[in-house]
Order: sequence, then structure tokens, then C-alpha cells
Amino acid sequence: MKKILIVFFLFFFSFTSFSLVFASEEFETSYQVRYQVNPNGLTQVTQSIALTNKLSNVYATQYSLLFQTSQIENIKARDNLGPLEVETKQTNNSTEINLKFNQQVVGTGKTLDFTVSYDAPDLVDKTGQVWEVSVPKLANAAEMSNYQLQLVVPTSFGATAYISPQPISISLEENFQIFSFTKNQLAQSGVSAAFGQFQVFDFIFDYHLKNDRLASTTTEIALPPDTAYQKVYYESLEPKPTNVRVDEDGNWLASYTLSGNQRLNIQATGQVKVFSQPQKNFPATSQETLQKNLQEQKYWPVNHPEIKEITSQLKSIEDIYDFVVDYLGYNFDLVKEGAERKGALAALKEPDQSICMEFTDLFVSLARTLGIPAREINGYAYTTNPKLRPLSLVADVLHSWPEYWNDERKIWVPVDPTWEKTTGGIDFFHKADLNHFAFVIHGVDSQLPAPAGSYRTQEDGGKNIQISFGKFKELPDSKIEVEFALPKSIFAGLKTKGNIIIHNLGPTAIYHLPTNISGEGIMINFASSDESALIPPFAKQEIPIEVYSKNWFEVGSAKINLSLDSQKYNQIIKIKSFIWQGILPVIGGLILLTAILLAIFKLTSRKLRGTKKLE
Repeated sequence: MKKILIVFFLFFFSFTSFSLVFASEEFETSYQVRYQVNPNGLTQVTQSIALTNKLSNVYATQYSLLFQTSQIENIKARDNLGPLEVETKQTNNSTEINLKFNQQVVGTGKTLDFTVSYDAPDLVDKTGQVWEVSVPKLANAAEMSNYQLQLVVPTSFGATAYISPQPISISLEENFQIFSFTKNQLAQSGVSAAFGQFQVFDFIFDYHLKNDRLASTTTEIALPPDTAYQKVYYESLEPKPTNVRVDEDGNWLASYTLSGNQRLNIQATGQVKVFSQPQKNFPATSQETLQKNLQEQKYWPVNHPEIKEITSQLKSIEDIYDFVVDYLGYNFDLVKEGAERKGALAALKEPDQSICMEFTDLFVSLARTLGIPAREINGYAYTTNPKLRPLSLVADVLHSWPEYWNDERKIWVPVDPTWEKTTGGIDFFHKADLNHFAFVIHGVDSQLPAPAGSYRTQEDGGKNIQISFGKFKELPDSKIEVEFALPKSIFAGLKTKGNIIIHNLGPTAIYHLPTNISGEGIMINFASSDESALIPPFAKQEIPIEVYSKNWFEVGSAKINLSLDSQKYNQIIKIKSFIWQGILPVIGGLILLTAILLAIFKLTSRKLRGTKKLE
């Protein structure tokens, strides 16, 4: 008696997995799957399937698929005898497809070959300058004898920004790139890829400051800085700050002085480029700062016994990441303005009451305890579906995620355990996506500086952060202005101190500016500073110098020359001789005064003698 089976398959899209349910002991299954993305973003999926009987009395009569999305279109199926009968049932959240085979393939080792094709419009997103492609993870991969997948993407999408996992091969086919993957790879995670050189966001930030005191005060605001993965271009910053300094973590802090009872509104506008790969030659973090990024801080109880007990079971930063993802549960009900930051210990005690702050704080604590420098990034993260990629801080500052120090690569590596938890296994450990825009870095201090969006007064309501996708504008190069803060004249032989001040008028930071100072007719002492490696927009850098002439008798003029990259600047200084124009004139004056006094004395003496003779 023949055994007739309906083979039933489940497919889940929208960043979830698909699973396979049937009697594996009765069939071997082999899949050749092709996801072809067209230039308009529509994905055509073709599955070439082979069902091989493992028993003599078994054959399949039907094939069923269930998609957890209604975004399945243009469904077709056929075998070697022609098209198959297709029945489709769709609801708001699912699509069920039933196929009836044209033939009965009976006998051990006999194979039924057929293909199923359909359009899946929700697998590709165009976000700003970047195309993002997602292929769902395989579930029940062990039930499949063989599974090979090709992801075919137009070369017009641009260079690969990132792709995870790494394909086993890459080839070209006319105007398409072909990325090949195996069953084992897709059993671990789905394919996540992005194409394009970089992502661009336009931004407008408003900062509201108020000095309630009678006396003037100086305060700072945090401007989003460059990092290894982003470059910021400021079109305007009004009013201009007194200066912008770089702290140990790389934050850009703009200083403003407010008079008594003054209110000040500041607006920053510009663009940011977000890269998937780190920028070359980005300034390295000092060993001193890395040591501080191992220390205990509020929310990061590095020395707590419970944290130490957990890390004793973990061997690597990836182990820590996996533990955080597996142990914590994301609670969407806690996503509200003013959500309390609880820290790592509270996350361990109530793992299901976590949002992005707890995922980040636990990761940082465990990494530091294991001896790996780690820190928190606070900023903006773009998502089309907040139920899959949640934004846990819902006012102006939207998301937080951790970074760890990779000592081999000498770079900070961003990861996002929150999003891996909520996207059903999309890998946010081995890749940096193009959707994270850092506002501030918390490493030396777990709370400061405050990020953009946090500078508000009771009188200032509404949103202070506006971010949208942009198209990169070719902005002018950073303009440099040089100020020689020195006396107009000096005395030969005496050392005179002053400063050369370099003003960066924007719009971008200046890195590794070649600086050379020399003198003509004058000696100059100056000490190079590590700060010269980075001058943020609207910042000024002071270079202390000491000028002097060795010849005490020299008079005339001298020149101070400053070379900044290819630009040259100079300052003329008058040289006065302390001997000729100082000591000798004084001595001459004293001699002249003495002569005059002697002459007066002699004249007075004669008059007195003449008076005596008359008497």
C-alpha cells in the first residue's frame, strides 16, 4: 500500500525565519534558491526543489507554504510536465500557498523536481543613499538534506558596505553580483547586506541654555563628534562658541559664557556620513583612556561578585554579547519618555524588564570585568519597524548601544545586542550597519556629557532633534584663520612669550595638520602638542611659543613663519636692543643729567663767590 503525503512548509519573512515540517525519515530534500533583486528593489525568489523518496511506498501529492506576510505576489509553480495548480489564501498577516503535483513519483530513490517562484517586495529597503537587503534565517535546517542560496544584487546598488555572514563565493553575471551561501550559514542567521558607500543624514539640533544666577557662568554642550564610523559636517552653529574642546572619549564640547539671568538658544545644522567600515588613520585612543574604560562607574558594577561570577564562565567578547542577547528580554511597554536607567545589576535581577539601556549597561559591565575596555554610545538609530528595531529612548535621544575595544585592530567596534534580540537573529555583532548616528560617547563617565536633545528648559517644549535622510552636499574645505598673539616688538636678548592661535572656521574637523614654525632673524622655541592631531569645527588651538634674539645689540625687524599644510602665514616683529635702546640711553641720560647738574653747580658757585667779593 502506497503512503500518500502532503508536504508542508512554513516560511516566515520580515526578519524572521522559515521552518520546514514534514517526515524527514521519508524524504530527502534539496533546495537551490535564488533571490534576485531587481534595480527597482523588487525581489524575485525562485526555489528549485527536489523531493527524493527514501521509502518504496511513499510519494508526495501536494506542497504547501505559509508565509508570515501578505507581501507575496505573482506566485507560480511548475514541474517537468508543466505548470502546477496553485491555490492561495491571504490574510492581513500571512499568505498560504498550496500546490498540487501533476505526477506521482513512486519508488525508493525516485525524485520529484519542481520550482516555485514569487515576488517578495518587502525584503529590500532603500534608506537614503543605501540599499538594505535581508534574507530570512533557516529554521529546522537539520531536516533539509541540502540547501544552497544565491543572493543576486544589481551592480548599480554600489559597493558592498557590509554583508553578513560572509558568502562562500562572489561572482559577476552581466550587471549583477552573485553572493552564495550554504545551509550551515543560514541556519545560524539570515543574510543581512547593505550596498552603497555611506549613509547620509541631515540634522538640525536645538540647545536651550539658561543661567539662573546673577553672576556670569561658562557651560558646555556636546556636539555630535567624528568617530571611526562617522564624519560630521557642520553647515552652521549659531551663535558661535568660545571654543570647542575634545575630551578623553572623543566628545566635542562647545563652550559658551552666559551673563547673569541670560537665556541662550543654540542651533547646529549639518550632515553626517555613516560608514560601515572604519575610517583610516582615525586618531587612536591613549592607553591611559583605555585603562579608564575598564573602571567601575555608576550603572557598571565591574567589581560586583555577581558580575564576576558570570564573567568567570565567559571567555571572549562574543561570549559576552551572546549572553546579553540570550539572557535579557526586551519589554516594549517600558519604551516611554523619562524611562529610568536601571543599570547592569537591575538587568540581571529582572531580565525581562529591559530596554536598550540595560542591554548596553550589562554588556559594558561584563566586558570591563573581563578586562576588555567598553563604553556606551548614545544617539540616533534609524528603523522602519520599531517593533523589530526598537528605539528605547523615545524623546529626542532615541537609542543606546555599546562599543568594545579590539586591541588587535586598535579600534572601537560598535555592536547592538538590543537589535539582535528583537530582529530574530539578524547579526549585529560582526557588522556595523549604516543606521547608527552617535551623539555622545560615555566611557570615562557613564553619564556625561549629556547628548543633544537633553539641553532644554521648562519653557522650551517640543523636539530638539530633527534628522532625515539626505544627499551629500560637497561642502567647502575647512577654513583656517591664524592669529599671532604676540607683542609687536621685543627686546633683543630677552625671551618673550606668546601664542599662535589656529582657528578652524568649519565645517569639518582638521586632522594631523602638518605644522612648521620657523623664524627669520629671530629664535623660536615651541612644543608640539598631541592636540594638533584634531581641531574640531569652530575650535581654536593655541600653540605657545617663545621668541628671542641672541644678539643683545641687534635692532631692526624679524619674521615668524608658520606653515600649515600648504598654507603659509607670517608675522613681522620689531626688535629693539635693550642695550642700545634701553641701557645706553639711560646711561647717556644720566651722564647728561650729571653734566647739567655739574654745570648748574659751577654756575651757582661762581655767583656765590661773586657775591662775597662785593661784600
